[in-house]
Amino acid sequence: MILSQRIEVPLIPDCGPCIMNSLKVLVPLLTSDENKQAEYFALAFRRLSEGFKNRIEPAPLSIGLYQELYNKAGMKDPYAEIKKVSTEAALKALPTIDKIIEPLKGLDRFRACIASSITGNVIDFNTAGHEPDLDHLVEVFNSIQTEGFAIDDSEQLWESLQSRHGNLLFLADNAGEHILDIPLLRLLKDIGWSVTFIVKGQAMINDVTIEEVRGTEIEELAEVADSGAWAHGVPLQMVSKEFLQLVSDSDIVISKGQANIETFPEIQREPNVETYYITRAKCPHISKAVGAKKGDNVVLRRPGYQ
Repeated sequence: MILSQRIEVPLIPDCGPCIMNSLKVLVPLLTSDENKQAEYFALAFRRLSEGFKNRIEPAPLSIGLYQELYNKAGMKDPYAEIKKVSTEAALKALPTIDKIIEPLKGLDRFRACIASSITGNVIDFNTAGHEPDLDHLVEVFNSIQTEGFAIDDSEQLWESLQSRHGNLLFLADNAGEHILDIPLLRLLKDIGWSVTFIVKGQAMINDVTIEEVRGTEIEELAEVADSGAWAHGVPLQMVSKEFLQLVSDSDIVISKGQANIETFPEIQREPNVETYYITRAKCPHISKAVGAKKGDNVVLRRPGYQ
């Protein structure tokens, strides 16, 4: 599927309840004091009101709110324990998923590796109406294998990867999810691509950072760098110059997760780099922006802007 128009995710009424629902997880991680919790929720309602009044897009609205709450609470990584548990669950599931992938060849193997990567994308603690089941990741993988991809540009990606070699930028998403990206990273290395695995400069939610990558197989499969951003996704105004240079030097980008769908297209436009968005559609609003439905598995090609 090729879309020439810009991906746009404007602020709509449903964004308000979704952001507030995410705070039901965050705020208790920031403080157990009920008075403080009430103060933080009151602040969030004020910022939402201001956001709707000024028509701020949902990504920057949520980013600003999260940063303000973290600074007030003096917290850097409130999701640390959730990230640890998620990573442990993914490490437990990976050997079984590897055994399923191992006998497959060619495009079938590639699509199974993508299915593993999408399985990891289910580990999301910031979308209303979505609760990750960490005890059944293998079952999720099997269901994705059965369902396939509702938006499916996987064959085009496979053809691009087979027809040339070069630098591939892999925009990672959440902790735990990064472990289930490993089969895809192995395959990319095996077919001759030089991969740079991009993590967050600082976690905004349960984002993977350099700390979670240390000591994993990822360090053997790719160069690891960070976006420089403390944000959902990779907003142009918040990423580092080094990250933007990596984008410019890339021949293909694989971008994981919904927040990157909201933020990376603005960066993609200038270098016009071929980009593939891989995600499980969890937010109906973002899903609609790419032509998917909630619950769809997505491999979406964006060839760049003409």
